[in-house]
Amino acid sequence: MVVIVVDQLRRDRLVAELPGGLGMLARDGRLYSEAVLDHAGTATCPGHVSIATGHHPGPAGVPGNRHLDRSTGAPEYCVADPTPQGAILGMSPGPSGRSPSKIRVTALGDWLKVAYPDARVFSVSAKDRSAIGMGGQRPDGAYWLQPGGPAGFTTSRYYADALPAWVEQWNGTDPLVNGYLARVPEQWEYAFPLSSERPDDYPFESERFSRTSPHPLRGEDLSETLTAIAVSPFEDRLALEFTRELVRNEGLGRDDTPDLLMLSLSSTDRVGHLYGPESHESYDALRRLDVDLAAFFAFLEEHVGPARTLVALSSDHGVLPLPEWLAETGRSRCPVDGGRVNQRWMVGRLYLDLWREFSPLFSFPDAWVQFSGTSVNVDRALAELHEVDPERVAAFAERWFEARPEIEEAWTRQEIAEGSGEFAALYRHSFDPERSGDLTLQLHADCLISGGSEGTTHGSPYLYDRAVPIVFWGPGFERGVVPGRARTIDIAPTLARALGIAIPDGLDGTPLD
Repeated sequence: MVVIVVDQLRRDRLVAELPGGLGMLARDGRLYSEAVLDHAGTATCPGHVSIATGHHPGPAGVPGNRHLDRSTGAPEYCVADPTPQGAILGMSPGPSGRSPSKIRVTALGDWLKVAYPDARVFSVSAKDRSAIGMGGQRPDGAYWLQPGGPAGFTTSRYYADALPAWVEQWNGTDPLVNGYLARVPEQWEYAFPLSSERPDDYPFESERFSRTSPHPLRGEDLSETLTAIAVSPFEDRLALEFTRELVRNEGLGRDDTPDLLMLSLSSTDRVGHLYGPESHESYDALRRLDVDLAAFFAFLEEHVGPARTLVALSSDHGVLPLPEWLAETGRSRCPVDGGRVNQRWMVGRLYLDLWREFSPLFSFPDAWVQFSGTSVNVDRALAELHEVDPERVAAFAERWFEARPEIEEAWTRQEIAEGSGEFAALYRHSFDPERSGDLTLQLHADCLISGGSEGTTHGSPYLYDRAVPIVFWGPGFERGVVPGRARTIDIAPTLARALGIAIPDGLDGTPLD
């Protein structure tokens, strides 16, 4: 059983006309045409955890990729583990440590091992939060590429005391000479040119690795090279090559005990952030992934045998097109010209107004609130120092945000808990009482708050961020397009039922028809 999450794959991008693996799933799989995320915090960690566990992200303990410690204001990463058990192999214990210790629920792989103790469960992604978020509490292995850590795929001591020999061999002693990076070309040239009214050189795309083909893939050092490859289609190609080695060396799918492989492919997200989903870069990356997945499915059939693989594919979130391109093509609903709001200017103005309202005269300017994505938390230590009720600060900030044209609503904790309507439910599904902030910002549709003038992102409750594909292919699933309600939290219970294993009580998701 293979669960594939294509990071930042909007539902409208999985089409039957694609000639490769993605198109095959759309044509021959059971495709849920109205599938969505059922939560507002549309980010990577919540998206992967909800797919793997059948729980909304809030109850699962992952309201976002990062959250703020409500008592200290310190940022916390969703899969961080500073204890010795979280130490990355080859690194000392500390902030870079990784494990699923913050995730409060079990996942499909854990349920499978209860029913089949000999089942093998592995997860792979270039991103640590994706591999860890999908793997569950006790997989046989979880592998990712660690920024600033050992070159190649690695893991933490939570999963293993040492890398298997086959992983060491695949990584190579020198990644650029005899290791995995030696197979990457010098530059990324489009294999699938896009016929589009939008030029390849578009002003609001990122200039870091060129706005036009060819894009450089080799930097001055290993770190720069890894970064360039990460924002190209070749990171996914490497992840698929690594996964083939895993399947071979771990013997997945070779007996009558079901095995589970959780695979997240990140290039679509990295490329989409820099260039937008309607760019030449995103089109070429998608077409290359389509080809690479066709080869991967052919490998699985050869390795495991025909009709012995079940595939589910979805995504953790969508993405907003470049706001300037939306405005230029007459599609933007954002009331701000161009759709992009300067984050530094907005936050600086908020800090100044809060300081004027609550700080003593002539005091040093302090930040009365802290941000983690769209979550805003009052600095309680500062409020206590100046004997100010934190609720007064939150109420002032709520009024301040809701007076701005780019903000649709600033949700208080009470409004999330007691509100009615679709958006209230979506924000409630992302809400964690211990880890969510005092306010959660809902931007106006098609507006983007950005630290610069390039690229785009996700994180809203709108369909461009929530509409994702859900498709199943393999034994037990009839081919066809199924309209109606389907949510990513329904994927894990659907697969559990397909395997005939017990579905835990208390899930937010339910098996799909």
